[in-house]
Amino acid sequence: MPGKSVPIVSVTACSRYDYKDLKKALNFLFEPAGGINNLVSAGQKVLLKPNLLAAAHPSEAVTTHPMVIKVMADLIREAGGQVYIGDGPGSDEQEYAHRVAGYEKICEETGAKLLIFREIIESVAPNTPSLILPLAAELEQVDLVINAAKFKTHPLTGMTAAVKNMYGVVAGKNKKRFHLEHPLPLDFSRVLIEVCLAAKPAFSIIDAVVAMEGLGPRRGKPRQVGLLLGSVNPFALDHVMAEIAGFRTEQVTTLMVAEQMNIPGSKSEEITVHGLNTDQCFLKNFDRGALTEGRVNRLLTNLPLAWLRNMLYARRPYPYIDQEFCTSCGECLENCPLQIITAEGKIPEIDHYECIRCYCCQEVCASGAIKLSRNIIT
Repeated sequence: MPGKSVPIVSVTACSRYDYKDLKKALNFLFEPAGGINNLVSAGQKVLLKPNLLAAAHPSEAVTTHPMVIKVMADLIREAGGQVYIGDGPGSDEQEYAHRVAGYEKICEETGAKLLIFREIIESVAPNTPSLILPLAAELEQVDLVINAAKFKTHPLTGMTAAVKNMYGVVAGKNKKRFHLEHPLPLDFSRVLIEVCLAAKPAFSIIDAVVAMEGLGPRRGKPRQVGLLLGSVNPFALDHVMAEIAGFRTEQVTTLMVAEQMNIPGSKSEEITVHGLNTDQCFLKNFDRGALTEGRVNRLLTNLPLAWLRNMLYARRPYPYIDQEFCTSCGECLENCPLQIITAEGKIPEIDHYECIRCYCCQEVCASGAIKLSRNIIT
């Protein structure tokens, strides 16, 4: 986690989810930390925390690829650690989501154990004492957390990578509650930062072999990127990933707030890159999604005051339901924090005048029926 030493971020090429290629690349990521053996001790219980947004097949690029998790599990076992794999998806039942994403099979092949988040332990946010974080109590069963994120765009925060990935350790329906209590992107990003700091991942990895661009984090387009990144410092890691993808700091709310909070690793001048530099692997024509488009994006760059930025963020796109794709599954109704989605007819309707644009509905929509528009769709 962030400390006083100079943050080092490892960046290496990896063009496919091949076991040997991944093992070589992942070992490279751990070099600045002295190798994985320097982090994992014999007998330690290690949680591998993937991005398990929902029950999605690996080919959709929604979740951390299971081969990354498999190789990491083997590396941890070779270092003498006991491997646990677990995350709290936003909607789907945990066991089912782990199965569809391929993690259940990885457990069978490697001897790792699934860690299902069921209990809650309250933790005081490290930098905001008034904020109580309801985290998965199962974190207390492990000695170490390795954060294995997926790089995707996100309409609320700009992108999701290492820092936002740790939000999965917030227990159950409290994820929706925080969206309700902290509807503004900058405020919610502070919650994300506090959760990451409280969970204390010992090392973070970003799976960007195949990333997601456009309408992430659920319905975007898989994009071959061919990179793996890693660092002890998740904030520095996200900063480098954002730079590679062409995001400015003010377009990624977690990075902007982390810089305001003076979190180590949140400023580019603090970071050393090990391996490929950002110019070598810059992503040309990467679709950074709705938050970086148009006049709102240009104004964000020029207005430094947080309250002005929040006001402009209020002009974020609205979710709407495309009737052609809607299957009437009801997931959007169940997962809306404000419960302002109704289904009097076959197709649900969103009350846009009450919508806080947290995009929970868009995240959980498996059919891709929930899309975004800057105009209220009636």
